[in-house]
Amino acid sequence: MTAAMSSHPRPQTRRGPYRILVSTTACAKDVRRFMGNADYSYAFVLKALAPVLDQLGSWQVVEQPESSLSYQADQARRDGFTPIHLCLHPPHNAFLTPDVPTIAFPFWEFPSLPDRDMGLDTRQNWKRILDRADLVVTACRFTASVFQREGVRPPVAVVPVPLSESAFAVPDRTLNESVELECRHIVFEGWSDAAIESEPPPSPAPADSAPDRPAWHRAAAGAYRRGRAFYKQHIMRYLSEEAAERLFQTKNRLLGRTPTLRIARPPVAPLHLSGLVFTSIFNLGDRRKNIDDLLSAFLVAFKDRPDATLVLKLATNPDREYFELKELRARYHHLNLPHACRVVVITDYLSDEDLASLNRATTFYLNTSKAEGACLPLQESLAAGRPAVAPRHTAMEDYIDDQVAFVVRSAPEPTFIPHDPEPRFETFWHRLNWQDLHDQLLEAARVADRDPDRYRRMADAGRRRMSRLASRQAAARALAEAIAQIPESAHQRTLAWPA
Repeated sequence: MTAAMSSHPRPQTRRGPYRILVSTTACAKDVRRFMGNADYSYAFVLKALAPVLDQLGSWQVVEQPESSLSYQADQARRDGFTPIHLCLHPPHNAFLTPDVPTIAFPFWEFPSLPDRDMGLDTRQNWKRILDRADLVVTACRFTASVFQREGVRPPVAVVPVPLSESAFAVPDRTLNESVELECRHIVFEGWSDAAIESEPPPSPAPADSAPDRPAWHRAAAGAYRRGRAFYKQHIMRYLSEEAAERLFQTKNRLLGRTPTLRIARPPVAPLHLSGLVFTSIFNLGDRRKNIDDLLSAFLVAFKDRPDATLVLKLATNPDREYFELKELRARYHHLNLPHACRVVVITDYLSDEDLASLNRATTFYLNTSKAEGACLPLQESLAAGRPAVAPRHTAMEDYIDDQVAFVVRSAPEPTFIPHDPEPRFETFWHRLNWQDLHDQLLEAARVADRDPDRYRRMADAGRRRMSRLASRQAAARALAEAIAQIPESAHQRTLAWPA
């Protein structure tokens, strides 16, 4: 019932302390299961923000906000609190209501904002959605400047995602650092790939059908592409995460992708890390991450160094793990680069303690992304006193320079907005200079091997920078200042309930 329809508006009460009502991705309920799915990273943002929200007062997660947010806001007012809705969603999945002031907290890494309908989905017009919020918060200055330049109506503030205290507590690197983890992983050593067996070749077609086989394959491939395009444009965008997951499982069963027909997951086994270790954490399905440049530059740079290790921690889950390992293995072999160095691929979910151990084993964090909205693993590695090899663009402009990283040159490259069903090259990301990436890897190794004083200066600078920009204290201060920018008129809106 709207205020105009009710003859019994609820009386105004004096503003009380805040109660923050958080809506976020369903992945937050079980991040182990949904790691790597769409919007999974918002679950880690909520985990990082939780101690900051504790400092600011009362807060709670509101599931199914479409049916419960207004009720929870009214209940907060009755309990003497001033409710605020913190929306940790990309705008197209956000639920906003005039019954409670809303802080939208989206992540974005391109220089233009989606400001048009895409396909049949009007919610893909991010500007239209964000204009209904009362405050927009971003994790970096780059995203904030994009929203402001595109004319988003509400105020825009920058609130960094806070880093855990355990990240800052990682001991300084020592020359003989050696760490052992118990986790599921595989190792690429030269051409050895014992952890993943090759699939059996397809059965040959009967001799009498051989002449028709190419035409049949072309027809089947064309039908598959058309069906996939139709699904992506007209069905996928309207499915909830739970529905999409059930459909994924059903497809696997119909295609015969059963445990008896697919390669077993790698077993849990000890992983020993020592020497020169470069670490990168990413979602293989995210095309921004630029895995081919990352792999090829490392393998060429350290082809003759058996003490050099590249650790690739995949953001994946048991349903995706087999397919992503298969894709990564194919990319690795396609490079056709014999090498003495090691490539370790971790597919296991790592606890906070395990991640701290991985940071302890790391010499440098390696980022080859073409665009970033934050890159929390890179920030955590800097906080742990581990310098980086990384470009300086998008969100990384806030904290990457030659004091904390070996900066890789990059240049704008046209691309399309990821969720555009009709990909139009109307924005850009950043193409890395491969030769410079290769050279910066070698320079980083030289410093680690021969210039411990410079390494220590870079490590200390990284700790100081992340403490200043993204400690819990800095994030709490920034969030409190941002909340103060919510217009008073937004707090005066109340939902009228019948008597």
